[in-house]
Amino acid sequence: MHYINISDLVDRDWRFLEPVSTAPELSWDMRYGRPQNRLERLITRPAVARYRACMSAVWSSRRRSDAVLVSHLPNVTLATAGLARLIAPGRPHVAFAFNYTHLPEGRRLALSQRYFQDVAEFVVFSRHEVGLYADLFDLPPSRFTFLPWAMQAPEVASHHPPPFEGAYLSAIGGEGRDYHVLAEAMRAAPDLQLAIVARPASIEGICFPENVKVFTNLPGPVTWAIAQKSCGMAIPLRTDRTPNGHVTLVGAQLLGVPLAVTRSAGVADYVDSETALLVSPQDAGEMAHALRALTEDTEAAQTRAALARKCAGLRSDVAVWLRYFTELDLRLSDGRL
Repeated sequence: MHYINISDLVDRDWRFLEPVSTAPELSWDMRYGRPQNRLERLITRPAVARYRACMSAVWSSRRRSDAVLVSHLPNVTLATAGLARLIAPGRPHVAFAFNYTHLPEGRRLALSQRYFQDVAEFVVFSRHEVGLYADLFDLPPSRFTFLPWAMQAPEVASHHPPPFEGAYLSAIGGEGRDYHVLAEAMRAAPDLQLAIVARPASIEGICFPENVKVFTNLPGPVTWAIAQKSCGMAIPLRTDRTPNGHVTLVGAQLLGVPLAVTRSAGVADYVDSETALLVSPQDAGEMAHALRALTEDTEAAQTRAALARKCAGLRSDVAVWLRYFTELDLRLSDGRL
């Protein structure tokens, strides 16, 4: 099969699984939905660049009988499904990395419920999301497949100076985070130091204490250098159902960074009490206690991190995703999708 991938969050050097694929029956094509010109940078509602990429992918799928549309993330999935219904009805469509930070409501939800009926399969990164999205979009759970988030160990900038002198903690990422709770936890532990790397929107309006340094929009290798040199990382999630933070969580595990993570069904496939300190949601006191434990009981923290690293190396290997597409190819060839 020929898999046409569409994403609006990646650069033009992104090739998804093509670099690691050795299966001759799989071929890969990419469509990029990031703005490429002034018009696309100006018009973001509707997202002209996204629709241009989705339109290109759908038209391309008409030229090959073995073409399969693979949309990445929900906004691209919705645009692809809507265009495919008009231009290439019946074309197989897989929604990969189907994950929300904020669930759709109103007209957006109605459109999603309508057009997602045409999507053959949704790939999610937590088991919790299977039931969540099946109920929300009135779809059978059998249309959803859980795959663990897969990645190689993040690239780390080798000579980036640490943000503090002495030991410090880290927190990175922006989706589904509760940095208000983390700010209160650090206010309750003035002897600790914390470096946060986040998107501006995720920290907007938060007053952080003086023992916290906040950085935004840093390059990936610099961000991971800050994380790797820390004595532990906090991943504060909003609720006990938040299905976000998988990239940060797995990346930290692969680098051997000890973790304090909000107890959430959305990340239960990745952490337990043996691989991380689990904290109740919206509990600043409990978070402060966990952060202090990361700095004071370093032997226990490193033991948990070592086990997490071993588990992540098996669970989150990119071979897991490649195996999915090899099996998908067989199902498509046999007419079982």
